[in-house]
Amino acid sequence: MASLIEELIQVLEQECVIYEDLYQVSDTKTQVIVKGDIEQLQKITENEQNVIDKVLVLEKRRQSIVDNIAVVLNRKPDTMTVADIVRVMENQPEFQKPLSELHHRLREVVGKLQQVNAQNRDLLEDALEMTEFNINILQTAGQAPETANYDKKSYSGDMLGAAYSQFDSKS
Repeated sequence: MASLIEELIQVLEQECVIYEDLYQVSDTKTQVIVKGDIEQLQKITENEQNVIDKVLVLEKRRQSIVDNIAVVLNRKPDTMTVADIVRVMENQPEFQKPLSELHHRLREVVGKLQQVNAQNRDLLEDALEMTEFNINILQTAGQAPETANYDKKSYSGDMLGAAYSQFDSKS
């Protein structure tokens, strides 16, 4: 059991480092979105995907370790969590303390990452709406009505109602 806990601690440490890196990448992504640098955004997105692939590998490994710990503890593997393991380790502070700290650290960085990702999503949605708005403006500008062609020959005061003004400037 001790070797499983030690392995879990190592995996959680690696996950924390990777999530912290991912948070930094996402924070940089915010600045790139604001600048509107599409090329840099594409590079960051590719980098993010590589980091996410590493996270997925660690997540599978972590889940496997948690499942093995659940079997040793005679619990259901699909319901066992790191928080449950922290509670079980209350009589072994040499394992409980690092597990608890890593669990807290991981939850904290994932929470910050979720906030930055939500902010990035909102920024991207706003940018897409603005782009769509600009495209619509450009399209409608090319479709102005023919009557909007003003020159010396097209002006007629009578046609515009100048001869029959209903505005009385003397009142």
